[in-house]
Amino acid sequence: MKTYLFLLWILLVAACSDKYKSLYDAAPVPVLSFNKLHDTMTIREKDPGNVTGWVNPFLWMHSVPSLHQMNIQYSDTSGKVHFVYRGVLMEDSKPIIVAGDSTSMFCYCDTAGVYAVDFYLTDQLGKVSSHSLIVNCLANDKAIPDLYLEFVDSSQVDNWYYRFDATKTQKLYGRITGYYFNVNSQPLFSATAVANWIFHLRGEQTVSLYVTDDLGLRSDTITKKIMIP
Repeated sequence: MKTYLFLLWILLVAACSDKYKSLYDAAPVPVLSFNKLHDTMTIREKDPGNVTGWVNPFLWMHSVPSLHQMNIQYSDTSGKVHFVYRGVLMEDSKPIIVAGDSTSMFCYCDTAGVYAVDFYLTDQLGKVSSHSLIVNCLANDKAIPDLYLEFVDSSQVDNWYYRFDATKTQKLYGRITGYYFNVNSQPLFSATAVANWIFHLRGEQTVSLYVTDDLGLRSDTITKKIMIP
């Protein structure tokens, strides 16, 4: 009797194993794709808070089929590329559970460079597909200041009203957060690109400008001179 039960148990295990194998073999392999052209995303270095509001740092991953309880993990040998899913920082090689066919992640990078990151999608049966993402992390560029001094009015005696215009200051990535003017050694800060000043003395006047960006990088200084006769 014991021998019979043992043989029956073996047959049941084998049948279940064959059934699982049939299901496994018949199930489609999951497919993972990105919304980035040529599987390459371009971001700026040192911007974990996305202070510029770029669309670029957001990566959409699409999985087919869209089964629940599928999980995604990534591998980055550099240790400089990071991903945030639903406000939580992901850990390298640690899977997260995803629901649905589209998953959005925020990406940021510590240092400028080009990095290859491998993603792995695993379904309920344990089938795995992989896909590589290229992260092109751009170095934060130094702004190029531009300054135009515009005469406005001198209707009042010994009052020469000027407008300082820095609107043509150039910056490729990020945004300018401060305009630091200096008028005859007197500092003048402005949060916007335009500032006003009234000169009270005739003769040569010196106006300089530098700007800072959202990551605290300071530009070179530009200097202009005007003559009030």
